[in-house]
Amino acid sequence: MTNFIIDKPNIVFIHLPKTGGTSVRDALGRLEGRYFGHLPEKFRHRHCLAVVREPRARFISAFRMFKYGNKLEGDYYAEPRWPDLSISKALDVIEDPWVGFDRSHRSIPWNLKHHIIPQTHEFNCLYYADTVLRFETLDQQFSNFCTEQGIGVQLPRLRASHDGGEHEDVWSAQDDERFNRIFADDYRALNYAPGVTSSTKNLYNFESLRPKADTIYDIWSIYFSDQKTFVKEAGKALPDDTCALEPFADDIIPGNPSGAWAGRSKDLIAHFHNLQPEFSGASRLSHLLACTIVVLRRAPNCEKAHKLFWRIMDEQFEVIRSELSLRWLVSVADTVSDFGRNTGERAVGMSASIYANSAKLHESELKLFYPKRPWPPRKRFSAGGDLFDGMLTYWTEKGDLIDNMFARSKEVAMLEHTSGKVLMEVIERLTIGPTVYRRFNSISGVKAAPLLKEKVKDKINRILKKRV
Repeated sequence: MTNFIIDKPNIVFIHLPKTGGTSVRDALGRLEGRYFGHLPEKFRHRHCLAVVREPRARFISAFRMFKYGNKLEGDYYAEPRWPDLSISKALDVIEDPWVGFDRSHRSIPWNLKHHIIPQTHEFNCLYYADTVLRFETLDQQFSNFCTEQGIGVQLPRLRASHDGGEHEDVWSAQDDERFNRIFADDYRALNYAPGVTSSTKNLYNFESLRPKADTIYDIWSIYFSDQKTFVKEAGKALPDDTCALEPFADDIIPGNPSGAWAGRSKDLIAHFHNLQPEFSGASRLSHLLACTIVVLRRAPNCEKAHKLFWRIMDEQFEVIRSELSLRWLVSVADTVSDFGRNTGERAVGMSASIYANSAKLHESELKLFYPKRPWPPRKRFSAGGDLFDGMLTYWTEKGDLIDNMFARSKEVAMLEHTSGKVLMEVIERLTIGPTVYRRFNSISGVKAAPLLKEKVKDKINRILKKRV
């Protein structure tokens, strides 16, 4: 659902997909902005218009658009987007909690779910509607509405879906049962009866659909909108620094985690959206923390970002520490090092960053300059030896460098409540991940192969020279 803010007339159009909304929006006038899943307080005094449709007819229209395309030339959906879609697959999408629908991420399954979730879903904001029109009699009802509002417009017909002709998918008895169960609230609240495409009842009471508290969409309004925000107004890209954090912790981002996105967008909201897939399966709070770090990197003096960052760290880090990848833990450590509230906090943050980045440098060197080797090595011909500037190699079977190093860090971490947790989490990740720390710990205490005596070495060298 999208709440379209219309200028002249000053109304809000609550667009439920596949109810003729594209035509209504095109007829109404200039668009001021769009908000997904919520309506900001400053627009709630405006008259709110919505159009509803018989649930099964609406579902079939969306299904056909994705499978066969629509009749609007040049439109994204003019071409089929999911040619092998079936009724059962579409119902699976609705019931799959790991498929999102809120426009914060764009993919074919997310787009489909956005179009077919029940009209009574709280995301659709029907509880704000002052006037509700019915698709089945839209021409006449829209004309009456325009007359009441003093608008002189005509209603075009846009985005009509193609049908499947003789290849139209057949509904199974199981599909029918699932559909009626999923859309039971639509039939009840919208006064439609299953199998009946129209009704004379137009009285609605949507108060039961209203959320009992502000949702994530309300709290982080700009993120769920079409607005753009740049560095000059970086603070606007984040929710209020006094907002409740619990809803963010409770909101799990759907989808499967993707690889790290290393790009950069000037528009902060677009940048945040591109980061979101990294946090699929994690809480929205982890994603929000990452977004505050992005703002602090670009606008170090942004007071809102500072306050939000430290609120999340002080109040909620235990909730999200296991969700953050080492990449983002290091970003947290760097941010603590840069913006710590005292020298101890900054020093602990720097320690965590140095540990992780030293391991990163070592692993990068191995990947770039050395061939892959079996591990553990079968033979070790020396337990010591010079490295550089008086440094000696790590003594595998007797060395306690790693244990001592981490033990000292633990003592330091205990001195700083918040940044200390970051340091210890980084150390734990380094010791369980495929790093130099884990590899050496795995062979710690294993006796090294004895050194060759000089006479034996000379004999081997002579034999090798003769063979060469």
